[in-house]
Amino acid sequence: MLTSQTVAGQQSEVRVVDADVLVIGGGFGGAWAALRAAELGARVVLVDKAYVSRSGASTMSGGVTTCPLPEDDLGPWVEEFVTRGDYMCDQNWTRQLMEGQRDRVAALAAWGVPISRDDQGAIRRFASRGMVAVRCMQYDPKRTTEALRREALAHGVRIVDRLSITELMTSDGRYPTTGRVIGAFGFDVKTGRCTAFRAKRTVIATGQISMKGIHHVDNDTGDGVAMAWRAGARLADLEFSFGGTFVTLMKRYNLGSYNVAVAHGARLINRHGERFMEKYDPVRHERSELSRVVAAFVKELRDGKGPVCLDLRHCDASYWSDLEKMAMTSGSTVLLSGKVPDPRVHPIPIEATWNFWSGGRGGVEIDLRCRSTLAGLYAAGATAKNPATGTHASAGAPTAFAMNSGYFAGESAARASAQEMLPELPEGLLETLERQAMAPLSRPQRGMTPDELHDGLAALGGSIFDAMELNAERLQRLCEQSSSMYELAGRTHAAHLHDLVKVHEARNIAENARLIYSAALDRTESREQFYRSDFPETDDEQWFCLHGVTRLPQGMKFERLPILLDDYPFRDRPGKPRALSPIAAIFAGTYRPEHA
Repeated sequence: MLTSQTVAGQQSEVRVVDADVLVIGGGFGGAWAALRAAELGARVVLVDKAYVSRSGASTMSGGVTTCPLPEDDLGPWVEEFVTRGDYMCDQNWTRQLMEGQRDRVAALAAWGVPISRDDQGAIRRFASRGMVAVRCMQYDPKRTTEALRREALAHGVRIVDRLSITELMTSDGRYPTTGRVIGAFGFDVKTGRCTAFRAKRTVIATGQISMKGIHHVDNDTGDGVAMAWRAGARLADLEFSFGGTFVTLMKRYNLGSYNVAVAHGARLINRHGERFMEKYDPVRHERSELSRVVAAFVKELRDGKGPVCLDLRHCDASYWSDLEKMAMTSGSTVLLSGKVPDPRVHPIPIEATWNFWSGGRGGVEIDLRCRSTLAGLYAAGATAKNPATGTHASAGAPTAFAMNSGYFAGESAARASAQEMLPELPEGLLETLERQAMAPLSRPQRGMTPDELHDGLAALGGSIFDAMELNAERLQRLCEQSSSMYELAGRTHAAHLHDLVKVHEARNIAENARLIYSAALDRTESREQFYRSDFPETDDEQWFCLHGVTRLPQGMKFERLPILLDDYPFRDRPGKPRALSPIAAIFAGTYRPEHA
């Protein structure tokens, strides 16, 4: 249906599209949510600010996912996720993730997605980074997103590409709401036409909290997390959004997948040719927790042992054959392009990153059915806090969680919407949201441009050395700087629609940055990838919990939400005295693998 709205004296037509289930974001999480909801008979609309199957982290995920098969005993897999994640997870979710992933892998195979296989045609599996028992596989992520798009369309999903969602709609028109989420509002990035998507249930799956120019996924700007926060949903463990990996070769080329390389035998060596990870994890080496590997990388540089190189000379033959096969279907890889010295002969200088890179470690809090704390709103993929893996981020787990949280979110949303009527739109809501969405186009042309605004945001964290070393003084300054950037976003002019998208993205990044730095300031300990130099010890007595934050009319409300181990199968978590966190111990030179 269409409604005509009058804004600032101009006649403006806002289209209203109705759905049982609205899905925002077209990566693994969103596409699987849309497909599953449609399979159950729901009217589904899937909206993406780019093009479903051509954008986001899912298409650039490195092609690794957790791969349990029907013959596997999942008990050891679940136990390893729980123990590696320091028991800070919902173990029911861990089991659900492993069981669901069997079906997701089977679906990929049935759709003809290229999967690495051995000479007998069986799926080739290898140890997942950070794990011993858990196995993952290599597949083609681009072909996966293409298959998901085809399947969604075949099941009647209405896909709306290139429409930027700027705000969730609430039943009372308030932010935060005392009611429920009733859809979302946005504009077409090519025409500027505004659309209100009215829905019984809404799933946000807009990807990880990230910044443009940091992790090669420039359209994953944490939009869903910021919108959920403004509407009043509780977020969890935002301080664990800090993270990094190894992505850049020779300071200019994208590696593709560190996880795949080290699974096949790649090593990190310092300027003396030493495999330094032997000091920190003699069992898993470069496959240890990424936070520890990046910290070890930084320690080598600080000790004057850089540059660090990726040594691919030890990779098995299947690594190179798989690279050649994947290059044939998804384009060339720099390792086979001739742009770098032959990696079969020469180690290649590599750089690590460290900044916001949530990957599900922090985000919208969800339950077993992917419901947020806000009625009518679900979350999936890296937009949600992954409850299945705790503080550990095994290679393949983020993609497995995206696929399965999307599936379960779509299933739950479809079933909940089946017996409900479409919600009423509050009077004046569409006018307000259109005015807010289009406001940057009519602002005076002064101050920062949208690109300069994003450059300023990307510079907030500083160098990798600065970004990894947090303390109260620095965090307070970062809170103030991100708040200032948020205010700047509210005054920035957009010269055209492309700029308009960037301004809204910058607003969301700045809001998320302020929340992450505030959560980090509130957490007075260090744990796994979260490190404060003024609180370097892990404090289980105070901080063995989920760390929630909710928007109230008077400001942020932080909560420590207990983890009740008695409710789970694996409950015998060994007591841990206060001690330096892994990153703190690595930097201090006192890290001992047997104490980790």
